[in-house]
Amino acid sequence: MSEGEKIQFNGNLALLRVCAIVYIVNVLNFVFNMSFMAGHGGFFSSLWSALTNSSFEDLLATVGLLIVSGIGLPVLLGVLAVVALLALGIFALVKKSVKALKILAVLFLIWVVLCAFAMNPISGLLGNEMREVNLAQSFISLIFNVNVVVAVAAFFVASKKHDESGAAAAEEPFNLGLFRLCAIFFIVSGLNSLAHFVCTQSPLFQFAFFGVVNLAVGVFALAKENPAVLIAGSLMMFVKILLNWLNFIRISGLDPYMVGSLVSHAVFNTSTVIAIAVFFIKPEWVKSCLQKMKG
Repeated sequence: MSEGEKIQFNGNLALLRVCAIVYIVNVLNFVFNMSFMAGHGGFFSSLWSALTNSSFEDLLATVGLLIVSGIGLPVLLGVLAVVALLALGIFALVKKSVKALKILAVLFLIWVVLCAFAMNPISGLLGNEMREVNLAQSFISLIFNVNVVVAVAAFFVASKKHDESGAAAAEEPFNLGLFRLCAIFFIVSGLNSLAHFVCTQSPLFQFAFFGVVNLAVGVFALAKENPAVLIAGSLMMFVKILLNWLNFIRISGLDPYMVGSLVSHAVFNTSTVIAIAVFFIKPEWVKSCLQKMKG
């Protein structure tokens, strides 16, 4: 970090960057998912076709119809909200603004709650068993939510331990704030997978296996303050992503829309960001290990 950066920013810069990037990739993931929905089936497909293939007069008629039907205003507000969240995340990342990051964290927590219960309005249309599963999934998604961990971590970016002199940073053998975020992420991710496996009676034992692995990695790393364990867990996370791809392709084939959606979900995902961030907890040690492997 340069002298100018030390004066302008007083906190854990790596933690700020990871939190901001998590917010940005979640917004991008939402945008990409909506784009794939627009190009593949249902109302969004018809709307996308109308916007891309119609004449200017037809477009005006479509916009007028959306306004009259009452759909236009919610869509416009949704677009503005997404743009505002993305802009706020980029601003926090570029300007190293802790205040912007905290505002975004609060909005992100609201988003998490809304997403967790977004499917509840249709619960009444389901059978009793499916309704219980839906409610269980909603509570699991809210309680054991990795995005909540990141949102809470945003309030610990500015720490008294990180002064302008950098004395505290020199005393720590690694980035303790980022380490704790990653370790707690693994614990919550493991609990999420295990809760889904137990409460929803999922037939996918992959939930149980990786749930146990993530939980063990997070607890051991946090107890022993061992970043190397988190790196091993991060590699396992990449293995999980690869297995998900292979399993999905085996079941659904190579549908370009679905494969594109799967890839975007894996790339623009909180787990992917954290799995990469793990290697920056102790960057000099990682570099030395890579150099030894090359040599």
